[in-house]
Amino acid sequence: MSRVLESGPVKVGRELPPDLDLIAKGGWVLGPCGAILLKSLWGSGWRTSIDAAEVGTYEYEVNDVYGSLADLADDRATYLNRAAVRGFSFALRMLKDAAELPGAGSLMATVGVSVDEGDEDFLLQGVTVRMFSRRGDYPNWFDDLERYQSEAMAVVDVTDIADRDPLVRFMSGK
Repeated sequence: MSRVLESGPVKVGRELPPDLDLIAKGGWVLGPCGAILLKSLWGSGWRTSIDAAEVGTYEYEVNDVYGSLADLADDRATYLNRAAVRGFSFALRMLKDAAELPGAGSLMATVGVSVDEGDEDFLLQGVTVRMFSRRGDYPNWFDDLERYQSEAMAVVDVTDIADRDPLVRFMSGK
């Protein structure tokens, strides 16, 4: 992710495109076993009976956000940088908005952007942000982010929302 961020300006903002802004405005809700869930993504289609050990995985499944990047395709030279900044902006805004919820201290997010410019669908892939807690059945496949070759990946947590320039740490390979 550091290579992607180094390719342009890294200013995080609260302004989001309509698809991500709609999810952000929906806010958070506490679900089964205290799961912290994005209100606009969780509803009657999700099971409500979960084991406490599944909370992290349940959050990971529900809080799977796709953000369109179609409006960024006009400038391919800055596309990846702007895509990553959009994902970070959404993730950090949602972590900040969740800060007062019970259990929010363990909330984290992954930000993923395709970097495979040879893929014919490269400009259609969007940014993926997933949010989950470090409790219960915590996904541990993010321990080695360097193994992701076709995606730039970063893990953001609540400690990052306190930073004045939260992306500086990621530019140096956090």
